[in-house]
Amino acid sequence: MFKSNSKTAPQSSHPLMTGVVAGLVAGGVAGQSDQLLDRFVSKEQKKRDRKVRKASPHEIAGPYFARKVTGKRLSKKQEQRAKQAFGLAYGIMWGLIYAAARKKEPRLARWGGIPFAIPFFLACDGMMAPLLGVSPSLRKIPWQPSVKELGNHLAWTAAAEMMHRLAARVPSKSTRRG
Repeated sequence: MFKSNSKTAPQSSHPLMTGVVAGLVAGGVAGQSDQLLDRFVSKEQKKRDRKVRKASPHEIAGPYFARKVTGKRLSKKQEQRAKQAFGLAYGIMWGLIYAAARKKEPRLARWGGIPFAIPFFLACDGMMAPLLGVSPSLRKIPWQPSVKELGNHLAWTAAAEMMHRLAARVPSKSTRRG
């Protein structure tokens, strides 16, 4: 279903819009994936994870950056809004990055985007989150939560790839007229 034998990844006639939509939809899918995969993380691994960080980088990032920008403590409502704002910005940003990457290097779209998902996980959880102070390095995170996060990135990328492929099937106005 996801395999693409062509030298080019299927492209829509509106790649920026497709990237934005794909990123937002993929964010919702990854949220559901997180809830599903969390069931497979043992209580012991969750306890060990909480010793090195308060929550996942996605849960921490929004309030963390909002506090940095405002210089103030946030109320619970403000923390929730910051999480939502970060989720939207993250989805849009990575949706656009994925759209550009799969256009430049079509092999990234193969197998539901797996060739993108693994570096995506390593870039986010392995480099960016520790560098920004949102999470410790992957070596300090117990293996089950790390595997869960990798699964979330795989789900995100597969959902984004499905959106790109669906968008590529929609005829543009110019092809419908002629």
